Amino acid sequence: MGEAMRRARRWILAMAVLLIAAGCSSTADGDAVAGATSSAVPSTTTSAPTPWDPCTIPDEAIERAGLNVDTKESGVFGRDQFGFKICGWENQAPPESKYYVRIFVGFQTIDWISDTSRFDGLRPVQLGTRDATQFEQISATESLNCGVAYTAGSELVMSTIISDVLVDSPQYDPCTELNSLIATLGSELPS
Repeated sequence: MGEAMRRARRWILAMAVLLIAAGCSSTADGDAVAGATSSAVPSTTTSAPTPWDPCTIPDEAIERAGLNVDTKESGVFGRDQFGFKICGWENQAPPESKYYVRIFVGFQTIDWISDTSRFDGLRPVQLGTRDATQFEQISATESLNCGVAYTAGSELVMSTIISDVLVDSPQYDPCTELNSLIATLGSELPS
């Protein structure tokens, strides 16, 4: 009888703690305030807008562009960066022609790629019907890598092609390859 009574007391104590906690809510510094409920004050906060996610491009379109859908990677090492939604794929080529393509979408202006600590070699290009800007990453070898960017409404759409580390002299021009690939994906990208 003594054990049953101790269990009942613990159960009652646990329920009392839950009921007291349910009658409290947290303030901004983590202190509990009795009687406050979330419906007492209407919320005026809105979540920040999220850029379009390039990982939503249909697999069929990715395959048509010559990329391997099985290599899709959201983010860079699984993380978005600098407020950009990022998605990347490898191409469907033998090792001597292997490259990686990433598409970045964020709420930036085209001026973002004017940052000379990151990019150089800016020049205008045409991607299908889009006016775009070709660029090179400062830390990348020009003959192995390339980037292109354009604005779509309030979003900046950037794409990069990076040759595999085992590729010394690619059998493709990275900028020509990237521009062709992005033109192929054109209808799937923000406009």
